[in-house]
Amino acid sequence: MVSWDSVAIGNISLFGGFQIEKGAGGSVWLTGKRGPAILAYLARCPSMAAPRERLADLLWSDSDSEHSRNSLRQTLSVLRRDLSRAGMDILHARKDLIGLRPDAVRVDVEDFETGLSARSAPDLETALALYTGPFLDGFYVGSNAFDDWAASERERLLSRALESMEKLARLVDAESGLAVADRILAMEPTREESYRLKMELLVACGQRDKALRTFETCRSVLKKEFGVDVSSETRALWQSLPSAAEFSSASSVPAGQRLGRPSISVADFVNLTGERGDDFFAKGLVHDITTALSEVADYVVLSGLPPIEKGGEESKATTAPRARYMLNGSIQRSGDELRVNVQLVDAADGHNVWAQKFDGHSEDALEFQDRIAQAVVLAVSLELQLTNWKVRDKSPPGTPEVRRLVNEALMRYFEMTRDSLLVSKELAEKALSIAPENARAKRTLSIATTMGLAFGALPGKREHIDNAIRLAEDAVRAVPDDEIARCILSFAYLRDGRIDEAIVECRHAVSLNPSYPSGHGDLGELYGLRGQVSEALREANEAIRLGAHDVIDFWRHHGLTVALFAGGDDRRALEVARRVVRTKPGFVRGALYWAAAASATGNNEEASRAIHHCLSQLPHLNLGNVCPGFLPRYVRDDHHARFLDMLARAGLPNS
Repeated sequence: MVSWDSVAIGNISLFGGFQIEKGAGGSVWLTGKRGPAILAYLARCPSMAAPRERLADLLWSDSDSEHSRNSLRQTLSVLRRDLSRAGMDILHARKDLIGLRPDAVRVDVEDFETGLSARSAPDLETALALYTGPFLDGFYVGSNAFDDWAASERERLLSRALESMEKLARLVDAESGLAVADRILAMEPTREESYRLKMELLVACGQRDKALRTFETCRSVLKKEFGVDVSSETRALWQSLPSAAEFSSASSVPAGQRLGRPSISVADFVNLTGERGDDFFAKGLVHDITTALSEVADYVVLSGLPPIEKGGEESKATTAPRARYMLNGSIQRSGDELRVNVQLVDAADGHNVWAQKFDGHSEDALEFQDRIAQAVVLAVSLELQLTNWKVRDKSPPGTPEVRRLVNEALMRYFEMTRDSLLVSKELAEKALSIAPENARAKRTLSIATTMGLAFGALPGKREHIDNAIRLAEDAVRAVPDDEIARCILSFAYLRDGRIDEAIVECRHAVSLNPSYPSGHGDLGELYGLRGQVSEALREANEAIRLGAHDVIDFWRHHGLTVALFAGGDDRRALEVARRVVRTKPGFVRGALYWAAAASATGNNEEASRAIHHCLSQLPHLNLGNVCPGFLPRYVRDDHHARFLDMLARAGLPNS
């Protein structure tokens, strides 16, 4: 049971039904269902407020405007009376808006969604504990508009809960993860990806036979419920299960590594200075790096690797598990100057994934340690992301300071928020001021600028677009076989409406590296905008397959939405657009397609909420500047006109 902050006047629980409590004073009784329905809806609105007209249409959709407004006034009067009797002052009215006082209520769903951004297992468990049952379970008002809205929220929140439980199952040990997987399947017994998760966890626990039985259960459930066989992904996992002969050796691999999370061992750094006092610096540095990497939930950090001896040989006396990657290093001294060399090695073939040297002063040892630890986490995160994409960055990195700034700019870029994109742009500008000809800094500044425009963090001024194109073209000229630079140039061309040129660059990127998911994903969106739907769907799905579950997976699903909407598959477009917005709520481009697809499928209330979501973040958007302007335009006039028509129906203002 989660205890709420004692200063809250009202606690509104929407999971498992509807309940309102006064602090710790027990439940409050409210008359009828429409009063609680108003509170539930307001609790989920931005700023916890909504226009009277929307509430009237939501709850009395079968009445004319005059009768619905009169019914709303009566219901609000009764609701205020019930709340007043309980001593709860949580409702307010301003002109045509009805709202809740955000400082006077706690809402379990709000705390739940906020908590899902946690990266540690305990924090994520705390958030998931709030999900005590389906959203407004068993609560039906009899108004189609409200009940449809509640059903949509119920589905969305269930999906978020299940996805977060899967994330939790991969963060904890395999035995605990199995308990989570079983809970997921109890909640949603037809969820195929959860069966795959359970199979992986069973393998991690050394229970191959149970993993095989889980596959059979999955196949049986899907056949019975939907009349379909398992997906190729599930079948591939089943076929990859080790044989009984191989299984004993496979089960000795660390669980996190088998579950797809890269495992890293941090070895003791070798002190080459000859001074015993530097041993403390070396140990502190290893501790700082290990701690910093452990805070990144994408990795399993193993300890216990022996140091590399001065002769280059690893100590034999170890039973520590082998990790996928090994991080080691050495320390040298010249007077007060220290040099630290760090390298990340792929244990499978022994090649260096990344290496860097750091210079500093011994009197600033703690600051020097912090700087190295931060740089290592940034570099390792980026290098392993590129490794996952099968990309080798061909662009020269530059000096250590330029490399640090660019790495930090990219990490902030991958956070993909309006604020982080502005910080990314600023860091890339600093790197370029130090090294004006550095191609890696140029392409980073280009993509930070173009993505800043896409997220609405930057105004759509001509100077921003021209600068992004110039920087990307310079980067391509400097390193013509750099697929990353090619995709960045393609994205800059797209922002300028030059779709054919953008497609040429993306095709070139894919020819350089057929495994690069961003090349396929960008082609998917470009083909969708040009109306080549079958090609767009093929490229978008290939991108999703190659880059599954990475930090920009949402963008590839957005490209799929663009293609589906162009092809008239509005229901599927709506499903994918919902996923995009759940994953990245601040991505207004995705929310606009959510609105258009919802409108096209007749989900008018959902379409209205989607537009409200967009305008709450970018109030200046309207039919005159949204496309082209904020969004790239469909090439075909009929696709473009239908998209704008659906946005108009959803409620996007004319100007």
